[in-house]
This record gives sequence, structure tokens and C-alpha cells, in this order.
Amino acid sequence: MGNFVHDILENLYKAEASTRTLATARMLAANIWVEYEERASLVAKTPEAIRRFRWNSWWCVEKLFSMEDPTQREFDGLEHEINHDVNGVRVKGFIDRWHLLDDAIVIGDYKTGKTPKPRYSGDKFFQLLLYGVVLQEQLSKPIDSVELLYIKDGERLHKSPTSEDIQNVYDTVLEVRTNIEDRCATGEFEYKPSRLCDWCSFKSICPYWRKK
Repeated sequence: MGNFVHDILENLYKAEASTRTLATARMLAANIWVEYEERASLVAKTPEAIRRFRWNSWWCVEKLFSMEDPTQREFDGLEHEINHDVNGVRVKGFIDRWHLLDDAIVIGDYKTGKTPKPRYSGDKFFQLLLYGVVLQEQLSKPIDSVELLYIKDGERLHKSPTSEDIQNVYDTVLEVRTNIEDRCATGEFEYKPSRLCDWCSFKSICPYWRKK
């Protein structure tokens, strides 16, 4: 559903500003659905589940219009691909949307899931801060802010990073890379069993599940 909604919004914001209406979004959703119907049927296996899938997707698109006026927004990048070294570590990803505000970078990311409670929201910004670091290096411009748009709930979470936040990105990228290299060298990979294990495709090679 996230991919479906993202594709609708990407094409909406690529359209002429004056045409970014709900009617245009509805037309885009119908056209893009042709590409998604077969894939969606693998997850939503009944007509009722398909109907619910499409309704939940459209609810997200509608909610965006209550959060902002698309005819008044312009972006410097939509689904912008990055492929860049950070501290000697190659980082690849896609930024949903970004623009310059007073010559500083603002990055936004659409979320179709539930808005996290405040005590769980802090680490949700790391990916956007990482993307911000990449753009900052490439454009030689500072990061103004990053924002998570939980469009299902119509909520916007916002963060203006400090110098400590930026340094933490550099430190974490290097730490993760070093930890991966160390574990590849030793062949020892720690496991962290949780409820998510039920959806994991790698139980057959996981040391935890081999021991059970």
C-alpha cells in the first residue's frame, strides 16, 4: 500500500500546480492501480480485502489534502535517488520529497502506517537525517529540517537537527559498517528474537531457530 500511495503522490506533485486537485489524484489512482492490481491480490486475497486495500490507500491520499494544499507546494526533488559515500560507506536510497527553504534543505517522507507515540518517535528520523547529510554534502547547504508525514492519521512530525544529531549520523553509519565487517569476519551474528520472527523468511539459517 505504501508503494501505491507513494506513486500517486509522486505523480500528483509532478503535475502542473493548478491541476493538483482531488479529481486529478483520483484519476492518477485509477491509472496506477492497473499496475498494482495483480500484486495487491497476492496480499488482499478476497474482493472485500481488495476493496479495503484501495479504500485505505485513498484515505491516505485524501488526508494529505487536509495537511497541505498541493497547489501551493513545489519541490526540488521527488523520489530523488541518492547514491553517495558517507564516512567511506556507500549509502543508496530514495527521498520522497525535498526542497530548499531560505537556502537550507527540508526533507519530507510519507508514512502510511500509524503515528508512533512520542516516546517512540525519536529514532524514526534517522533515515531522513542520513539523507539530509548526503544532500548537505552534495549541495553544500545546511539542513533546515526533516519531517515525517503520517498521512493515514493526518499527522506531521518535525525535527530541526542539531550538530549533535548530524554527528550521530556519521558515527552510526561507520559503527554499523564496522560491526557488519567484524561479524562477516568471525561468522558470529547475534540474534534478537521477537514477534517479528513470525514474518521472517530466514528462519532456516538463523542460529536461534536452528537451536529450537
